[in-house]
Amino acid sequence: MNKILNFCMMLFMMTAFTAGCNDIVTEGPDDTSEDNSSNENTPETSDDASLGGYADPDGVFILNQGAPTEENSWLTYIAPDGTVEEDVYRKVNGTALGNYAQDLWVYNGKIYMLSGCNYSPGGEVSDGVLVIADAVTLKREKAYKIEDLKFHRPEGSKNENEMLLLSTPFDNIAVLDEKNIFFSEEQGVFRFDSTTGDVNIIEGAFNFGNQGNTIEEVASTRGIIRVGDCLYCGGGGFWQSTRLLEFSKGMNKVSRVLPDLNGEFISGICQTGEREVMLATCGRGGEKKSYLIFVDLDKWEITKEKRIAEDISAEFFNTSGITKSGDYIYYAAGGTTVRRLSLDTFQAEDYIDVLKDAPEGIHLNCNVIADSSKQYLYVAVSDIYWESEIPNYNYLLIYDCSGDSPVLVKKILNQTSYPIGVFPMKKFYDN
Repeated sequence: MNKILNFCMMLFMMTAFTAGCNDIVTEGPDDTSEDNSSNENTPETSDDASLGGYADPDGVFILNQGAPTEENSWLTYIAPDGTVEEDVYRKVNGTALGNYAQDLWVYNGKIYMLSGCNYSPGGEVSDGVLVIADAVTLKREKAYKIEDLKFHRPEGSKNENEMLLLSTPFDNIAVLDEKNIFFSEEQGVFRFDSTTGDVNIIEGAFNFGNQGNTIEEVASTRGIIRVGDCLYCGGGGFWQSTRLLEFSKGMNKVSRVLPDLNGEFISGICQTGEREVMLATCGRGGEKKSYLIFVDLDKWEITKEKRIAEDISAEFFNTSGITKSGDYIYYAAGGTTVRRLSLDTFQAEDYIDVLKDAPEGIHLNCNVIADSSKQYLYVAVSDIYWESEIPNYNYLLIYDCSGDSPVLVKKILNQTSYPIGVFPMKKFYDN
């Protein structure tokens, strides 16, 4: 959809830009940052702190981007008993959550939903680019329009305005607490304090192009994860070497950088141990030149690295190109064949031929997503994929991947519309 066009334009512009930032020296939060020792999440604590309603840890949200020129975005909810409920946010609030939705996050009993709001189909204006709702009831609490979220001009920018506009579409959102809401778009990663309304671009997650006249993102936030009180994602690309980035509370700069990693592009990231993450990098689409890089977060060093002859590209999606369940990672690289790779033997195999279960589902809508607590795998496909056409067939296929062969446990037809992401609630209770 529009992201494909935006990507092509970025490729053209990127070739004209020159690097303007050096690698950041590895450092921790400074003395003025907030205390990172507490973890007050509810979700994102233990099962003892589980909430009910829509925040039940056994529930699943599907964020439907929809065909943006024809429909606003909406939420589908799969209850713990398997019941599927459509357009749940509208049922509670009587309005559309957003248009061109991109991502959501759940923290401390709140759900944060990020949208581009590029269109108003049928004249319906959606609630905003950032909507915060009660995670149990989905009752809207705060909604922000794009003009509410201007950010401070970074030092070195040649823009004459002190406060700058965000660019849409957005990419991802991740939340450490109400004062540290991180989101990204093509200019960089931003930290938003919802208690003050202050927005700052994160130093080390952007670069200046065109001799300081443009601001360009160098972080790749797809699959961004929270471990403890920090966030982690990949970065690099055309201006900087491939790298792992850490974001911390109260800091308007990247808190740690692990630079000069192998791989040209970021596929995604996942947590592989209590204090270990695995960054997945890849070559250009279709190339079977990828790396799995395991990093100890305490020592901030690579503990293991494996080159794999697999295409694990995330394509144009803003979800991680790889997803982990048990001792396997799963990936589709934009296609309808899901492969899995053992993290013990590093051997890969074809695992799911989606067309056998959904013959009309020729287009992948988002990267495959695992619920590691149930060892379920979610695959969203449709018969068409275009911003001005509502699909005739939109499937959400749910597989049990705990065995040698996948088992289709649920097939949901036309209760979603171009899902941009699938969000098992348990993931927000695990950190």
